[in-house]
Amino acid sequence: MKRTARMGVCVWTLVLCLAATTSTAVAQCGHERWAVKTGTDAGARNVNVTAPKQTTIGDLIVLTPPSPLPTDTRFSPVETTVFVVNATLTDYKMESGSTGDSDYHLVLRDDAGHTMIVEIPSPACVGAGSPFAAQIAAARAAFDSRFTVSGSFQTANVPVQVTGVGFFDFFHHQHGVAPNVIELHPVLEIAFNTPPPSGPDFAVSLMPMNLAVNQGGSSSATATANALHGFSDSVTFGATGLPSGVTVAVTPTTKASSILSLTASSGASTGTFPVTITAAGGGKTHTASVPLAVNPVSTGTQQWEYQLISAGTAEELATQANTAGGQAWEMVSVVMDSGRTDRYVGYLKRLKRNF
Repeated sequence: MKRTARMGVCVWTLVLCLAATTSTAVAQCGHERWAVKTGTDAGARNVNVTAPKQTTIGDLIVLTPPSPLPTDTRFSPVETTVFVVNATLTDYKMESGSTGDSDYHLVLRDDAGHTMIVEIPSPACVGAGSPFAAQIAAARAAFDSRFTVSGSFQTANVPVQVTGVGFFDFFHHQHGVAPNVIELHPVLEIAFNTPPPSGPDFAVSLMPMNLAVNQGGSSSATATANALHGFSDSVTFGATGLPSGVTVAVTPTTKASSILSLTASSGASTGTFPVTITAAGGGKTHTASVPLAVNPVSTGTQQWEYQLISAGTAEELATQANTAGGQAWEMVSVVMDSGRTDRYVGYLKRLKRNF
C-alpha cells in the first residue's frame, strides 16, 4: 500500500509538471505593434468602445493604411474605432510554433468573396492595464466554447458577428489577408449563428483610393456604391474634412456613382489631410476615410509613368505591390474583373526620374 501511494504521488507530480509546461508554451506572445494589438499602448484610452460602428468587409478593405506603419501608436480614426462586421467565418487556427504569438487567427468572408483577418489574443499575453482585457478574455472563451483550436487551419463556414478594434498589420503573406492588410485586432466580442444582414445594403469604393491635388489645380475621383443583397436605391455622395482652400463638386453619373471634382486655390493649405467620403441612400449611410494630399506648386516639370499588375488572389496582388513599392511605385487603384482569371487588377504610378 505504501509503495502504491508513493507511485500515485509521482504520477500526479508528472501530470502537474506537464500541465505547467503546456501553459507556458501556449502563452508565447508577439512583438510587432503588440501594445496596439492588445491595448497596452497610450492611445488605447482614445478608442471609443461605447459606440461601435456597423460596417462591412467591403467598406474596410478600401481604407488607406498609413505609410509607414507606426510602431507603437495608433492611426486615427481607423485604429481608434470599434467596428461590427457580419460575415462568414471560413477557417481558423492558433498562431503557434517558434514565430507564433498565440493569437486565434480567424478568416472572414463576405458575399462578394472579399476576405479579412480578425484576431483574438491570448488573455495571458494582454497586459493588466489594457482596457480591453476582460472583453478579450470573454471573446476567447466564447470561441473555445464552440471550437477546439489547433496550430493548423480548420474549416468552419458559419455566420458570425464580430466586434473589434480597427488595426493595420504588416504584410507577411497571411492567409485571408485583406488588400490593405486591415484587421479587427483585438476582437472584443464574437457571436455565432447570427445571420448576415438580409436587407439590401451597399459598400462604398473610391477610385483612385488616394486623393491628390496641386495648389491652383484640380483633380477628380469616382465614388461608387456597390450593391449588396439586391440594393437598388439611388445614393448621394459628399466629402467633409477638406482643408482650407479646397472645395469639392459632386456630379452624379449613375444612380450608384458620382464624380468628386476637387479644386484647390493657389493658397490652399498643403500637406496630407483625412477626408471622409459619405454615401447615403435607401435608409443606409456609409463612410470611408481617405487621405487627401495637397501638393505645393512645383517649379519644375514632373511626369508620371504607369504600370498595371494583376493576380488571381488579393494576397498575390499585395505581394506584387509591396515588391514594386521598393522601386518607388505607388498603388493608384484596385479593381476586380470577374471576366479575367487574374481578376485582381492594380494600377501603379511613380515619378519619372529622367525625361
